[in-house]
Amino acid sequence: MDIDKVQLASLVILIVGIILNGSVITFFLLSIVSLILISIRRKDVITVVLVSMIVGFLFEELGIHTGIPFGRYAYNFPPYILGVPIFVILGWGVFSFISYLVIMDFPKKYKVIFFPLLMVIIDLSVDPVMVTAGFWTWAPSAVEWFGIPVTNFLGWYLVSLIISLTFSNRTYYSRLSPLFIIPYFLFSLTFVLSAKPELFIPLLVASSLAGSISLILYLLENRINSKLV
Repeated sequence: MDIDKVQLASLVILIVGIILNGSVITFFLLSIVSLILISIRRKDVITVVLVSMIVGFLFEELGIHTGIPFGRYAYNFPPYILGVPIFVILGWGVFSFISYLVIMDFPKKYKVIFFPLLMVIIDLSVDPVMVTAGFWTWAPSAVEWFGIPVTNFLGWYLVSLIISLTFSNRTYYSRLSPLFIIPYFLFSLTFVLSAKPELFIPLLVASSLAGSISLILYLLENRINSKLV
């Protein structure tokens, strides 16, 4: 079976975008190019991204007014759409994109199990950095993870679970699909490599979790694919 050059190009461009993650605009632009390319072969991917942006926006809108489901917080990250930063809306799409690529060839039951976990692990990396940079602030909470309420991660799990319920039940097979764990793990790793001293421990934990779940999913996907070929 020949390697799909379109998917390979999408993979490489996404990896380059993550390596250049220090430039937010470059990261988002290259992620969009990667998304467009892979959507030539996989229409389900663009659907996942669009659904994630819509659902994420709706829950962010609910969150900034009620504190449900993430907890009480305020943004300082213009420009906004109805109070929600545009880059946060794009973030829901891009983070879903990176997470979904890891499991896109899995049966739906595995997607529903692992997608929310993959998303929460990404937020374990992103949220501490963005809070430290002042892009949003959290109200004090009884139970926190380095200044971030645990309710935030429970909210991310819930919203991501809702998104995963919309996924297609169709199972695919691609020789390249196991390689999409690379950008997922690399995304968390880049945060560790550029971490401020006070963020090193939470980002190292997040990166370790990303590496662990990537290995588990790599082994699981090889097992699933061996039954399909």
